[in-house]
Amino acid sequence: MAPAARPISIGAAARQAAIDFYFNSLRFVPANMVFVLGLLVVLFAALHWPPAILLALLLAAPLAGIHRMAALLVRGEAAGIADFVDGARVFGLQAIGIAAAIATLGVVLATNLVTGFESGGPLGWFLGATALWGLVALAMFTIAVWPVLVDPSHDQAPLRRRLQLAGLVLVGRPGRLFLVTALIATVLVASTVLLGAIVLVGVSYSSVFGTRWALPAVDELEARFEAARAR
Repeated sequence: MAPAARPISIGAAARQAAIDFYFNSLRFVPANMVFVLGLLVVLFAALHWPPAILLALLLAAPLAGIHRMAALLVRGEAAGIADFVDGARVFGLQAIGIAAAIATLGVVLATNLVTGFESGGPLGWFLGATALWGLVALAMFTIAVWPVLVDPSHDQAPLRRRLQLAGLVLVGRPGRLFLVTALIATVLVASTVLLGAIVLVGVSYSSVFGTRWALPAVDELEARFEAARAR
């Protein structure tokens, strides 16, 4: 499997993602619609029975499928609907587990954030500020982990190794990853306001964009880490 050639700028990743999405729209649009349809079903169920919101964790499986198609394109391979299905099937359980862990940690941090700032005093403010930065770091890790999880170049790597690589991107490229995360959040918010956009474009484009930037970053950092360890 061909590796991503070299690190890519955020602007170049955004442009290439747009090209990828345009020429593969017949694949990404249906996958995007599957994800959004699942989300709407979960939200409808949660309106009638609030605990049903936990079913949203199952959406990690189609999200992994979308990222699998994106990762194949980044690695120079063709991608089709079958890869979306295979990605959701092969990586679904791992993706759901990761989503559950992220959601749990997010709830803990959000609780600490509210508790800290409401309690008042320096200690409370410190707790709240720490939780806020923890949420930012968690969001950044979330953007990095999906491409690495389904990367065909790391198919044989254990899950622990792929999680470590996502963490390496967080630590090694925090500023750029923050910008990528902020841009993806902007796209998703704008797509939500324009409902048709999120149905057809939002999730898939964000996945391709994140993957276009993240996998070259993984390649560069992993190569540097291995070189440093070999010295």
